[in-house]
This record gives sequence, structure tokens and C-alpha cells, in this order.
Amino acid sequence: MGMDLSYWKYKEGTDLSPREVYQTACCDGLPAEGLEELPIEAILAEIETAYAKWERMDQATWEKETGGGFQLFTTPQIFRVDCYGLPREEVARFSERMKRYGCPVYDPQQGCRFDRLTVTLYGEAADIRDAVEEQAGIAFPGLPLGEVRCEPVPEGAVSLPKPEHPALELFVHRGKTMTKVTANLFFGSGWTSRPTQCKTALLTNPEETKARLSKLAKTALGRAAEDMRQRSFYRQEERG
Repeated sequence: MGMDLSYWKYKEGTDLSPREVYQTACCDGLPAEGLEELPIEAILAEIETAYAKWERMDQATWEKETGGGFQLFTTPQIFRVDCYGLPREEVARFSERMKRYGCPVYDPQQGCRFDRLTVTLYGEAADIRDAVEEQAGIAFPGLPLGEVRCEPVPEGAVSLPKPEHPALELFVHRGKTMTKVTANLFFGSGWTSRPTQCKTALLTNPEETKARLSKLAKTALGRAAEDMRQRSFYRQEERG
């Protein structure tokens, strides 16, 4: 099965649609306003060193002896890799490497660029905003925290969003016996939902309630973040 991943760096103050940048710069190979030029020669030299033991089919194509390979497409502004027959962790190494050049991964299969995290806190979840923001920085390293909104709990069914950047939703559901804190995380067409819970009877003292809900939220966020790492090519940095 083939797939491709693309990488670029915005100029400061630029916020373009990842989907449009992908089509213009990564598919059509055209210059795009708002993108920095990348040190392509240095990146390619690093790739050549890292995959020196793979078979070089041509200037842009490498194949592994045991099967699978990849092909590169670059312009002064973008780095795109088309992979086929490679395990997920092998493909993810490109994200680890390109993160060091200030280039988060854009996955056109999911329709998401992993460059920032927006957060929406519903209802009582707004009371633990400080804890959520702190844990977001820990659970999602390399994803700057974007907009944080506090909203009332929506009524009725809500359609699943498909955001172009990772988006986190946090709910607190108080029941008669159990209270759940649920983290919903959306990343393009991918998503995960991770609930945690405690006995409602324990939530009486305001200070202790905030501490307990904060702890539950941190656990839910950590699990959701791990799900996203397993289901995407989001990575913070290259392993040694």
C-alpha cells in the first residue's frame, strides 16, 4: 500500500490551508507564497547517509532489500516522500527527521497537518483549564497550543469534525454514581475518544473536586495522545 507525506515551513505570521498548500506546492510543484525555503541539499545529504545501505534505484528512489521503498519529490520549499511497502515506524522516521528542520508533517490521507493543537472545554471542564493546558504541553510535545475555547455542553447529536490541525475536546459528565472526564481528539479523518471516571460521591469539596477532575483529565489526555501517535505520523523529533 502506498502513501505520501509532505513537509514545509510557513513564514512567520502565515497561516494557509494545508490542503491548498499540499495541492499547489507538493503536487503541482509550484511556488507558494508564505512558505520558507528549506535547506534541501542538507536534507538530501542526510537522507543519503541514513539510507546508504538501501539500494539506490535512481536519484530520488530507494528500495529496501527486504521489500518496500520510497521516492522523494522536492522543490526549494517542500519535501515530499512517497512510501510503499514500509512499516509505519519506518515511515514515521521522516517526520522525526523533518521536525528538526521546523517542518511538521502533513498527511494528505488523513487531511491533517500536525503543527498545533486547539482545545475546546465543554461545561465543567472549563474549571480545570489550567491543568488541561499544562498537560497538553506534556502529552503533545512539539504541538504548540493554539486557541482554547470554553463552551456550554452541546445539546443533541454532534457531527464528527475533520479538522486540518489536531483538535481536542474535553467533557465532564456527572452521573448519580459515576463522573466521567472524556477527551475526544480529532486529527483530520482520524479520531479517538478516551474516558476516565471516578465516583461522584467524591466530588463534594470544591478544591478536592478540581484536583480529582484535573487528574482524570491528565490521564485521558495522555491516552488520547498515545492513540494519535499510534494512528498517525505525528512525531516530535528524531530518535538517536
